[in-house]
Amino acid sequence: MIKTVDNFQAQQTIEKKEIKINENYYFKYSAQKDIKDSIRLNLQDYISKNNSFFKSEDKISTDDLIISISKEDDKYNIQTGNFVGKFRWDGIDIEIDSRFNKSFLKRMLNFADNIFLDDVDVEGKESKDIDISKWIIYYLFIQKLEKASVLGLPKMYQTKKYHEINLKGKIDIKRYIKKDIPFKGKISSKKREILEDQNIIDVLYKAIKIIKQDGFDTKNISNIVSYLKQNKSNKYVSNQVINKALNSKALNNPIYKPYREVLRYAKIIINKLSVDNEDKNSNFSGFIINIAELFEIYIRKLLQKEFSDWLVESPEIKVFEGNFFERKIIPDIVMKKNNKILVFDTKYKRMTFKGRKEYSLGDVDRCDFFQINTYMSYYQNQGYDLIAGGLIYPLEKEYNKEKCFSDSWFGNEKVKFIVDGIEIKDIQNIQNEKFEFLKIIKEKEENFLQRIEKLIN
Repeated sequence: MIKTVDNFQAQQTIEKKEIKINENYYFKYSAQKDIKDSIRLNLQDYISKNNSFFKSEDKISTDDLIISISKEDDKYNIQTGNFVGKFRWDGIDIEIDSRFNKSFLKRMLNFADNIFLDDVDVEGKESKDIDISKWIIYYLFIQKLEKASVLGLPKMYQTKKYHEINLKGKIDIKRYIKKDIPFKGKISSKKREILEDQNIIDVLYKAIKIIKQDGFDTKNISNIVSYLKQNKSNKYVSNQVINKALNSKALNNPIYKPYREVLRYAKIIINKLSVDNEDKNSNFSGFIINIAELFEIYIRKLLQKEFSDWLVESPEIKVFEGNFFERKIIPDIVMKKNNKILVFDTKYKRMTFKGRKEYSLGDVDRCDFFQINTYMSYYQNQGYDLIAGGLIYPLEKEYNKEKCFSDSWFGNEKVKFIVDGIEIKDIQNIQNEKFEFLKIIKEKEENFLQRIEKLIN
């Protein structure tokens, strides 16, 4: 087993099976056989055998790194990218955790699902035995099921058969001839009624059962769990049952549309995350999550909520159409109001404000720098009033305006260039202190939003 965190980077010997840069950045392994002279896994290799989550094909390169280990003399070069999860690759179990605590993950997930309340706490307690990919899928499943179930479980017209003293609906001729002649006091009948889809009930209950077996708290949906348990059937939840649930006619009703996503998570839980389905002999198994995309959604929703009079989006723009080298450019965040424009790219990478002089390459990646400047140039050339642009990170040090703010862009004093984001340093060591975390993270979000507002004004 190899255990590490996202965005880890080190070049040194491994003593006592561990490299520890600080509390948040570490690498360790269980047995010497897990450390090979060369391991390089990128997204393209992984998705050919496994599953990933929060994946946008247009924004993520299949060359994106998941984990790399190489040996040179007695030193190891170790690097991870923006993916977290637990999986098996080439016979080795690998777990990549988030370098930030679960409270920050919850915050990002809540914003991604348009939940801005301060007291959302689906899990209720930490579970050290659940890997990060399961934790996020379970969290999202429960969160979305709780929201969807407000209007009840999906219902549709179905023919229900009766065999009772009283006639219900109309006589079922075939059954009547077969069962009720000679007459024995009961009538076979059938009636069209609006009923819950049994396949959906069975799939949801199966997913919840797996979650509970893993020790994940389901108290927020205890009423739903009780109802599903009372109404489930005893049939085996096969892939056929899951597909019937996903294609249920009941989901054509717009009221029950949210259940499509709930059932999609249920399918992942049943087929990919169930302990019963894990193949210990398989070289390829597991699940990873692109946490960089989650951070992008979080920042965009934060800006949408605060600046409701601005259009905040991530547009797809075709350039050089008709040429063999035509491309799509997709800025992460474009804020537009009338003719005014601000353009940002979010980067879920380490940011401690190290420049090239003090650190070989610096914290700002060369490609990221030129990419955001390309986006800004595009909008300026389209005739927009470009106000500002820049890169947004989870900041691991306190924001420093002298380092992070330029009052001109390539000599143009009408346009500002920034490196900004949410300060994470003060929330790293908060453990199970929900209200302390919320107080601090809201303060950091507000500081960030105020800096954006100053740019606008």
